[in-house]
Amino acid sequence: MRSRRWRLAGSRRGVSPILGTILILAMTLVVGALLFTFRLYTPPSPPIVTFMLRTGGSNPVWGDPTDTPTSGGYSMMNTSSIIVESFSPSALLLSDIEFTFVCTNVTSSGALNESILVQGSLAAMSWFPGDTSEPSPNAPTLGWCASFHAGGYGGGAFGTLYNRLGLFVPVSTQNVTLQAGDTFLLYIHNGGYPLDYTDCGAKASPCLDADDYHGAPPWCFTTQGACTIYLTYTGNPSTLLATIPVYSLAPPTS
Repeated sequence: MRSRRWRLAGSRRGVSPILGTILILAMTLVVGALLFTFRLYTPPSPPIVTFMLRTGGSNPVWGDPTDTPTSGGYSMMNTSSIIVESFSPSALLLSDIEFTFVCTNVTSSGALNESILVQGSLAAMSWFPGDTSEPSPNAPTLGWCASFHAGGYGGGAFGTLYNRLGLFVPVSTQNVTLQAGDTFLLYIHNGGYPLDYTDCGAKASPCLDADDYHGAPPWCFTTQGACTIYLTYTGNPSTLLATIPVYSLAPPTS
């Protein structure tokens, strides 16, 4: 009887090291899984884009498709260019880069008031009026710049497309990502020839265009801080790429 009990006790002692080994192995696996689960996450860095500003240019300007034939009827107008020089990372979608033209004026009470003349992605602002192609379904329209509505002036229809202010010219229309040399053309309306200021009729010159007003309002170039262009990356992480005072794009001519 005693020897039997000793044999039974010895059997229990033999099982304990095996169970201990299994438990240690299980704990090791759990710890390894926890270490893998709690590995550090490094967030992506915000993109960086550098631009070059060029003034003194001249480019074709169109009205809407209803008043300009696709055969190429257009006039020339002064322009300033915002040109992409470099960027990082290498693939930034044009649909993730937003152009915003903000106007700031002082109200009668002395408060600052901001209004948006136009806001849209570069991808949505790359249609050339007069071409056979159609504008993007989400192409932005002109809004207010202080008390001035470019789309509604002179009896024109509200909801006028962005192209009377400016448009985006990609290096290749096949590209959906940003490329060096991509350019935003801003039409300049600062009181000089050509276009619009000569269309005054019986009014004193200079005057606002009586039909299709093109370009930024003239006070953007006579009052510092009145108009600002913001280029923003709306992807992840979102970041402000550039702040461009419109006043610096075409200083006063007098």
